[in-house]
Amino acid sequence: MIQAALLLGCVLLSSVAAFPRNTQNGALPPQRAITEPEPTSHVISGKIPAPAPGTCQDLLYAAPSLAPLPEYLSLLALRVALEDIGCPTEAHSLQLQLSGVGGKDNTETLILESQKLIKEQGTGDNEAILRGLGGSPGELKRVGRSVTLPETCTSEEGRVLYELGSVFAEFAEKLPSIDVVREFKASAANVTQKCTIESWEHLEQVRIKMMKHPEVRNATLSIEDEIYIAARLTVILNRFFAGLLLNYFQSYFG
Repeated sequence: MIQAALLLGCVLLSSVAAFPRNTQNGALPPQRAITEPEPTSHVISGKIPAPAPGTCQDLLYAAPSLAPLPEYLSLLALRVALEDIGCPTEAHSLQLQLSGVGGKDNTETLILESQKLIKEQGTGDNEAILRGLGGSPGELKRVGRSVTLPETCTSEEGRVLYELGSVFAEFAEKLPSIDVVREFKASAANVTQKCTIESWEHLEQVRIKMMKHPEVRNATLSIEDEIYIAARLTVILNRFFAGLLLNYFQSYFG
């Protein structure tokens, strides 16, 4: 099990950089080079070419903030998502970092089990992700059901915030039932209704306060919870990266 206190206070990126200035309109920064992609089963077949190395670095920068979730699980999800989108070098580099923190065997197990869960649930299929990106503005497609989004959450950035807020609310269920955790859960729910940077920043403020509580600092996550959270985060990142790349290639190549 992972001790939440060791990981929860860490962040992947600062909350104010959740959506960098150059991705606010769904666009990637200028690509340094476009190369002929190597064939890979992980790339979104027939829709988006494999990213060039420079673009993979841009995707690392563009990844949304995954605070307040454990940094180890956030990076693990990022590692899987980068491999899925066609950035094996960056994925391998992250895995080496993760192995140094969580141990090689534990890291490999979490990666494999989260990938297995995603496959079982059907939420990691890249073609399904693309169909979801092309859906109606107020609808978020998931396996077996569609979720009607609040009007404020219908942009691509809003959808990502909605999904992250949902994961954070679920994460709060794994923590001790105390006032500050309930406040955190309510703030996460507020993000799913407003989908604004302001609501996201408020959630970050509550997280900082929550992490000062000893019961939260000493909380642990079960292996099952770690796998579930990593899988959910991977799906969110896959969608986020696919949206950026799809918009980029449509803008530049029609």
